[in-house]
Amino acid sequence: MGQKNEAMLSYLEDDGRFADLFNQSYFGGRQVVDAGELEEASEAYHEKPGVKGGGRARDLKKRLKSGRELKILAVESQSEINYIMPWRVMDYDSREYGKQIRKAQRENRRRDKAGEEVYKSAGERMSGMGREERLAPVYTICLYHGAEPWDGPRSLKDMMDFGEAGEEAGGSEWEEHFADYPLHLVSACEPMDCSGFRTSLKELFTILPYHGDKKRLKEFMGKASAYRRLDDETASTISVLLGIGKYEEEKEKYRTEEGEYDLCKAIEDMMEDSRQEGIVEGEARGEARGDARRIISVTESIMKNLHCTLERACEIAGMPLAEYRQAKTML
Repeated sequence: MGQKNEAMLSYLEDDGRFADLFNQSYFGGRQVVDAGELEEASEAYHEKPGVKGGGRARDLKKRLKSGRELKILAVESQSEINYIMPWRVMDYDSREYGKQIRKAQRENRRRDKAGEEVYKSAGERMSGMGREERLAPVYTICLYHGAEPWDGPRSLKDMMDFGEAGEEAGGSEWEEHFADYPLHLVSACEPMDCSGFRTSLKELFTILPYHGDKKRLKEFMGKASAYRRLDDETASTISVLLGIGKYEEEKEKYRTEEGEYDLCKAIEDMMEDSRQEGIVEGEARGEARGDARRIISVTESIMKNLHCTLERACEIAGMPLAEYRQAKTML
């Protein structure tokens, strides 16, 4: 897992932010998920004994226990576009349901062996579960925070080849009856309505669409005073996701008297460093072009005055032929 994914997942381990993400992306900001009812549940899914293939591990998973109801909430973090993501999420969700089923079946077998009345029909005994037993529903968010717009599939249907459309081929009919599996995608590189966020996710998701566009980022930061008083965890997470190495290198420089951190200043310093580096590089390129012009001028002058070949002119000038060719390429 890359540094950006690690930073995002570490940030979302906080129950308040985790709940905030689900409340905004599923319910438009309504406070449906109570952070106080969340329990850590990140773990790997293992195959049955004898089944080939390794287990899989969720990026981040929590249990939401509200009264007698249980729900499974999960986040899959992506810093790069994954073109099989709908299948991958479906596979994770399926493994979660399989885990719940196996747990219920084991408990039912234990009770049955203990002499309790568990199964009321042959169908229940064959299934290993009672007709009225239910599973905890799973809700998975694919959180994409890369720089490029998401151009991958947004549902399982987008990954399918239904053949040619049309009445004769029947492609559209097959597509119509396909059992789709949608991807709940949150694309942080695209501007979104952040008004419903109740935590610092508001600052995080507001700034991420400016990733890779220094001009727009500079204009935005000039008007965004909230980024001059961030907590360290938020400032560090944003700096990793946006590639602001200046902040981590000189963190104490950006600490305010109130103990908060001024990320605007870190971005301003980063841009000034980039500008100075650009000036130096430009001056170096200018000097190199000047040297190239002198090499070409001297060599071609010798060729003209002595009526000799290029190779001979370079020899007279005491210069390798490759140096002349490199000068020509540069100009």
